[in-house]
Amino acid sequence: MVDRADTLRARLQSQIDGGIHLSRGLASILSRTQDITQAEFSRIVSEIFTDLPEVVNIAWAPDMVITRVHPVKGNEQAIGLDFRTVPDQFDAVVKARDTGQIVLVGPVDLVQGGKGFIFRVPVYASGEDTVRFKGLLSLVFDMNAFLAKSGMSDPGIGIEVAMAVDHGRFGPVDMIHGPLDLATDTSIVEQVLVPGGNWTLFARPAGGWKAAQRPPLTDLLLLIVVCLLILVPMVTANALAVSRKATIQKMDTTARHLKGVMENVPGAYITYKMFPDGSQIIDFISDRCIEIWGLDRDTVMEEQTTIWDTINRDDLPGLQAEIDRAAKTLTPWHFKWRITTPAGEEKWLEGRGSLTAQPDGTMRRDSFVVDITEQHKRDEEFERQAELVRQAQKQESIGLMTGGVAHDFNNLLAVVRGSLELLRDDLEDEDVEDDDRLSLVATAIQAADRGSDLTKSMLSFARRARLNPEVVDLNEVVQETKAWAGRTLPATIDVRVDLAMLLPRIWVDRGSTASALLNLIVNARDALPKGGQLTISTALEKLDAQALKRHGDDIDPGAYVVLTISDSGEGISKANMDRIFEPFFSTKHPGKGSGLGLSMVQGFVKQSGGTIRVTSEPGKGTTFKLYFKALDGKKATSGRADGSRVSGPVPGLRILLAEDDEGVRTILTATLERLNHKVAAARNGDTALELFGKDPGFDLLITDIVMPGDLQGTDLAREIRQIDKTLPVIFLSGYARDADAIGGEVDPMEIRLMKPVRRKVLAEAIERALAARKARWGSVS
Repeated sequence: MVDRADTLRARLQSQIDGGIHLSRGLASILSRTQDITQAEFSRIVSEIFTDLPEVVNIAWAPDMVITRVHPVKGNEQAIGLDFRTVPDQFDAVVKARDTGQIVLVGPVDLVQGGKGFIFRVPVYASGEDTVRFKGLLSLVFDMNAFLAKSGMSDPGIGIEVAMAVDHGRFGPVDMIHGPLDLATDTSIVEQVLVPGGNWTLFARPAGGWKAAQRPPLTDLLLLIVVCLLILVPMVTANALAVSRKATIQKMDTTARHLKGVMENVPGAYITYKMFPDGSQIIDFISDRCIEIWGLDRDTVMEEQTTIWDTINRDDLPGLQAEIDRAAKTLTPWHFKWRITTPAGEEKWLEGRGSLTAQPDGTMRRDSFVVDITEQHKRDEEFERQAELVRQAQKQESIGLMTGGVAHDFNNLLAVVRGSLELLRDDLEDEDVEDDDRLSLVATAIQAADRGSDLTKSMLSFARRARLNPEVVDLNEVVQETKAWAGRTLPATIDVRVDLAMLLPRIWVDRGSTASALLNLIVNARDALPKGGQLTISTALEKLDAQALKRHGDDIDPGAYVVLTISDSGEGISKANMDRIFEPFFSTKHPGKGSGLGLSMVQGFVKQSGGTIRVTSEPGKGTTFKLYFKALDGKKATSGRADGSRVSGPVPGLRILLAEDDEGVRTILTATLERLNHKVAAARNGDTALELFGKDPGFDLLITDIVMPGDLQGTDLAREIRQIDKTLPVIFLSGYARDADAIGGEVDPMEIRLMKPVRRKVLAEAIERALAARKARWGSVS
């Protein structure tokens, strides 16, 4: 009697446990699938749940809404169902979602007819630092088929059985199978563990206990009973043996299905048994452990601490804390950590799983561990590229702001400097001996020039400075700069120069190149307060696409001339390395630097079509490398493209001036008139075109590039050229991006000047423009 009841309990427990393992295996596959088609879902379900007729319906509900079912036929109406809109199922699905545990619901009335029960299985996907709920997997079991498979519905078992959901007290609503009176009779009681609780199995002899009692019989009957007592156990034992064999076969089938899941799930599956004192042992580990740790299953099971010994010491406390948290809250755990395999290979692993309390006081931790080394490398590369994009966007934003400020600031400097030059002329005309006012004006003009230089430095950082490139021998620039700058270095610094022979020429602004080198020499000097070594070298390097991508350089592959400045100084800390090119960031003491030096160098190099790299190690020094595109065999020419020369003072001209800034317009008008020219001034391009239309007899157009109105400076020049194609033009710009808006090849009859414009420079520009017109058109009446 007891053996038969225990056999039924074992069968039921085996079926429940098999269903749980297969459900978790399917959940693991879904957790790593971005999207799954109906055909793929049906194929996977069919492979996993073969020979399980009691599972009548499996549904996948991402974010609680059913999108996939199997079988499809007969369950079409379930697609699109939102579990949150079904009141009698709401508590169960929320519990599964929030606890991470499988929830059993039932018995319930099935749409297909009869009674059943449902597994609600939560599915989680890993995020950056947390586990994210992905959806709900629902498995519907037919109660009659489930019980029939265990043998409970077999009338030949010789006992009466019933089963109820264990609430402590049993009523009609709690009965899953069999009559209620078995729960109140002195029946044999067995417990079946199910997710979230227990089922209670009741058993008694067929016909009740009274029928099983021996009545007063005759000796003949007694003899018959004795015979039966001998034969029945033999028959029962044989039946139990057959039943146990069938149970073992079914358990083997479940094990095969579970093994199939384990072989298809990426990574290793591990089950730990955790004890109340904090210790733990590995109950099971899949064969894929050898792919991760390089250790076979037997080795891991024999040497339980082996895989824990591979964990990076910095990551071990975090992993343990995450597992402890999950054990206290019975919620899923998730963590990423580094290991070093016994073979010395460094890897990144990601683990996830859930914990289940056991009746004996222990805790079972089911874990899936996968190798994410390649994914981690891709994530790091993505983050590196994203950081480059963020830096580029930040520099672009600062550059736009700087360009706008520079435009307005240069207009102010143009007014200030122009006014000072006019004032100086007036003072000189007074011819006062030892006039202190001239000294004050000269000082003010120098201050305005320094303001212009500061603006140029800001524009160099923003890559909007106006450069005048020419063919340059970098070795010559290094020798010239070192010759005069070296005198400012203390004797404690040993300067070494190593210049490559037969170095190709480069196409750069010579002055800006020398300024960049000087900035780096000064930085090296400041990094060597107690002396040391400073090395300046040049070389030729060929950069391929792969190397450029690795360093994040936005330049074309090819040959580059490299200027290297290395010092043996203090070095740059990792915290400061990411900020050294930020404008106004400086590690020097207050008053020792503006913080614009390196940002200006970077802006100049990149504006010249090159790149800059820096390496540093605290206490060992810093190395800057400036890459400039090497010129090929074609020799570029410097100087004026037309080869024209200034032929001397220009007689009085009629000049059309277009400038929107009133102060600049006033100063330019006065300056031009002091040069004996007649000026017609307009506040914008539209007004200037009207003036030219009424009187086209102008000798020269001077125009700002950016102005309010429909006609910008370039538009104005184009419209006037439709009337007089011989008219030379001088464009004025607050910053280089305005000048670049002209585009195309430089026309000798189109001269571009950066504000503020010195009177001497303006006079020379007028002379060059007229000389270019004469060279092209001859004498123009």
